[in-house]
Amino acid sequence: MVAMESSTSIVRIYRALREKGYTILVSHPKKTRLIAESRIKTDRVDSWAVTELARLNALPLSYVPPDDIAVNGIQPPSDRGLFTSKGLEWLHSLQLDSVESYLPVISSLDIQIGKLSKDLQAIAPQDEDVKLLMTIPGIGYYSALLVKSEIGNITRFPDGEKLCSYAGLVPSVSSSGGYTRHGSITKEGSRWLRWIMVECVHTHLKYDTSITRSYHAIAERKGKSIAKVAAARRLLMCCYSVLRNRQPYRDPAGHYEPS
Repeated sequence: MVAMESSTSIVRIYRALREKGYTILVSHPKKTRLIAESRIKTDRVDSWAVTELARLNALPLSYVPPDDIAVNGIQPPSDRGLFTSKGLEWLHSLQLDSVESYLPVISSLDIQIGKLSKDLQAIAPQDEDVKLLMTIPGIGYYSALLVKSEIGNITRFPDGEKLCSYAGLVPSVSSSGGYTRHGSITKEGSRWLRWIMVECVHTHLKYDTSITRSYHAIAERKGKSIAKVAAARRLLMCCYSVLRNRQPYRDPAGHYEPS
């Protein structure tokens, strides 16, 4: 008998073990309380819990679909995007009815998205706040419009820290018994503002700015994920600065010069 947790990656090993004659139990992770409510979670601890529950015939089971409707394990090409011209050729080559039924829908939506993008692009130059935001490297017309719509009037925020708090880009704080611990960001407030700042970081990193250099320094010490969030917060502080001061973006250390 083999017991394993349900996930999107188990299909192949499930089929391979089944063909070798094993009885396979697939647990439902959220219903497996011994794992879900455990304070210490490691692969070793989780494996022990699944095995012990299987031995006691007390493992909450997950539904495993039959082969004809299960994931087929098709790996997309790594050298191209799925919705590039070559990617679409590859999708058509699969000759799957489900894929063929979706592609025309996607094509139709792309046309509508293109029309809306042109409308937004025409609106952007008419707003002074949006034009100021677009002087920040990595922020284009779409992200500038989204930032403006989420912020509204910048004067409602007394400082940049309050704006970052509104976007949920500040660390959570736990203070007790004279000790203060800073945790992960709160993720409270405007999730759209938080999302667009993280997205803009990817483009901003193509430039040489103080934020870019700070990102690389933090990434070396603490990893890319933490560096990305820190960069998003600094980018939002830049948004506050240009809107509050009514001045285009200027890199504080002079690394970046607008073209």
